[in-house]
Amino acid sequence: MKSLLTLPLIWFVLLAIAWGCSSDECLQNRNALPLAGFYNSSKPETKVSIDSLEVYGIGAPGDSLLSPGTSAVNELYLPFRLDRDTTRYVFRYLHKEIAKYDITDTVTFIYSRQARFVSSACGVSYVFGMDSIRCSTNLIDSVTCPAGEITNMDTENLHIYFRVADNSPS
Repeated sequence: MKSLLTLPLIWFVLLAIAWGCSSDECLQNRNALPLAGFYNSSKPETKVSIDSLEVYGIGAPGDSLLSPGTSAVNELYLPFRLDRDTTRYVFRYLHKEIAKYDITDTVTFIYSRQARFVSSACGVSYVFGMDSIRCSTNLIDSVTCPAGEITNMDTENLHIYFRVADNSPS
């Protein structure tokens, strides 16, 4: 009789272990991928869309274009390097009004990396502690990391404040 009661308990434990290692867990514990939101520097609470913005990395193997400059964007994922404590991006403005001036801004993120174990199914996720952020100030006014670190929470981690024209009527 005792072995009959033990059997459902064993199945329950095995089911709980299998459930704990599901791939859904990895979707809930997303990778620490920095999401940058774009804001108006003169009205910091106001999000803005930047038209014809090209963004690419500097010095990473296989640098790629993160924003091709073909549409307006108001946020962008900016992956950080895992092999170094610095990641740099160039923001190139291709809007027809200013493209002829070849204006760019460079943003440099300096951070510490800390690997955190998520689970056996998901492995490791990184937390980036922001040490400093440097940027040229042609059209970007400033860049902040409000929380001071970037975790695996799916949220806007960075704020980039742009100098934008005020098109409101006087």
